[in-house]
Amino acid sequence: MKQTNILFITWDGPQTSYMEGLFMPIFQEITKLDDVKFHVLQFTWADEIKVSHTKNVAEKMGIKYSALPIIRKPNVSVGSLLTVFTSSGKIKKYIKENNIDIVMPRSTFPAMMINQIKDRNFKLIFDADGLPIEERIDFAGLKTDSFQYKLMKSAETKMLKNADAVITRSEKAIDVHISNIGEDNINKFSVVLNGRDKNLFKLNTDSRTEARKELGLKDEFLFVYAGSLGPQYCLPEMLEIFKTHLLKNKSKFLILTGNTEFAEQNIPAELKSNIILKSVKSDEVPFYLNAADLAFALRKPTFSMQGVAPIKLGEYLLCGLPVIASKGIGDTDDILENFEECYLYDHAVSSESQKELITNFLEKSIFADRNHISEKARDYFSLEAAAESYIKAIKKIN
Repeated sequence: MKQTNILFITWDGPQTSYMEGLFMPIFQEITKLDDVKFHVLQFTWADEIKVSHTKNVAEKMGIKYSALPIIRKPNVSVGSLLTVFTSSGKIKKYIKENNIDIVMPRSTFPAMMINQIKDRNFKLIFDADGLPIEERIDFAGLKTDSFQYKLMKSAETKMLKNADAVITRSEKAIDVHISNIGEDNINKFSVVLNGRDKNLFKLNTDSRTEARKELGLKDEFLFVYAGSLGPQYCLPEMLEIFKTHLLKNKSKFLILTGNTEFAEQNIPAELKSNIILKSVKSDEVPFYLNAADLAFALRKPTFSMQGVAPIKLGEYLLCGLPVIASKGIGDTDDILENFEECYLYDHAVSSESQKELITNFLEKSIFADRNHISEKARDYFSLEAAAESYIKAIKKIN
């Protein structure tokens, strides 16, 4: 039986590390379970150092990687459209030269490029990602009556209809797409998981001892947040919960983020002495997570957030941490029904009305069986679980 060649096409800014941090490890895991070869075409405006780093990671994982530049002149919008409308020929050439069997465009711009290819002789799996166009409405000011919205929405709809299979990160995203293109397309949809390496993100008592020592902690209760910061990441809500706990308990709050400037500007002066702010490499995150007693996975539950699967939630749970997570994010509510060690924060009601519930939860959380949390998390958040979910989607078209 011949090996299947899959081409994954993505469009990323230089600040993201999804390719090497999320997708490539999953692709590598898939190749252990199925006879496939992954190729990646990444459209990016990253510099040569970043591209070279990604290429080296890909080679170590047995993935063939190529980067193509995104035009940024005369301005970002025009340059992006120029890139989209001049790249389908390059992709078509790559498909032919590398005997590609399945093309997997991720999100809107790669979908627009593939839509331009006529007489395709390859199978098509659309990685619809979350609800990326709706995210632009929620967080980037995109207007539904704008030319940009209409162009992107029509491209997404065309791709959803033409694809042989569609993958999303939540069942709720499927509902949104089906309401757009019709119930008769339901069978082509699958939910895939965001997996993490359970050998990296795991409960580790040695790391806990070492990390707490490095952070200067004794018997304090340690809250942790790891990830981006900005208006949608609910820093005020996290600080409010931390402040309430601090009034009666010895506590510290470790924030691991690249957005240290945002944190410094938004942390009240009276809390600063109890907050540890660090920017660390991605492979150092598990070490510091092990120091903690509880993690935050809060995010504003806007319409578009129905489509996401928070990566950090999996990282926390694989490390055996109890979590305070937002209600209404992707399929989180359903998944966390299996984790009584997690609290679903309801953004539809005031934090004051939840104060007592959260206090009770925090008091109980110190008795949580962290080994049990970590073991359960592997069914939803490990690389193996993610690879299996992708293989099921691929099998739908073979």
